[in-house]
Amino acid sequence: MSKEDKVSIILVDDHPMILAGLKAMIDSIDDLEVIATSDDGQTAVELILEHQPDVALLDVRLPGLNGLEAMRRLKETLPDLAVILITASDSDLYLIEALRYGASGYLTKDSSRELIRHTVRCALSGGTTISSALIDKAFGMIARSAVNLAKPDLKDDDLPDLVDLTPRELDVLMRVAQGKTNRAIAKDLHLAEVTIKKHVQSILEKMGVRDRTQAALRGVRLGLID
Repeated sequence: MSKEDKVSIILVDDHPMILAGLKAMIDSIDDLEVIATSDDGQTAVELILEHQPDVALLDVRLPGLNGLEAMRRLKETLPDLAVILITASDSDLYLIEALRYGASGYLTKDSSRELIRHTVRCALSGGTTISSALIDKAFGMIARSAVNLAKPDLKDDDLPDLVDLTPRELDVLMRVAQGKTNRAIAKDLHLAEVTIKKHVQSILEKMGVRDRTQAALRGVRLGLID
């Protein structure tokens, strides 16, 4: 197959060994070719805008600019770009956000050659592919949240319509909704992990909910976060 007939891909991951492994796997697929790689979100955006590949394959968790934000920026300039997100964890909580931003695929990093090829081809045809493990986790999380929010002590009528969160608490809530841990949020905001823990506890108390998932759902319903 000639170079012109191959699907061009830019691959982004901040772990050198994973980046090399994924590149080798993709390049071993006859009709796919990695034309460039990057290990951080900001550089990836610049690289993709410059080369305009057929597909961008982005790690969700990247230093500086994460995969979701990188995709959002890319879609503003290249709305038809096929973006496939990859994650190291089958319990990743970014799935809904990724689909809302227009991801064409959401895969775990241990996906097979066949699944990667299928996802790329499906993306170019306008379809979306999601790893089955991620779908199971997402539906499980949604189901648990629905059950918890339906309990008598958590009915909407019993929850505050107005929640007075500080700007810092809003920053934390936004990252909680993205599925980030206290440690990751602390790193993002350059604060101590114990400080983030206190902010989360304050958010839960002010919102009248019992856990992080309920806080995220409530935040969306109240328009505090997108």
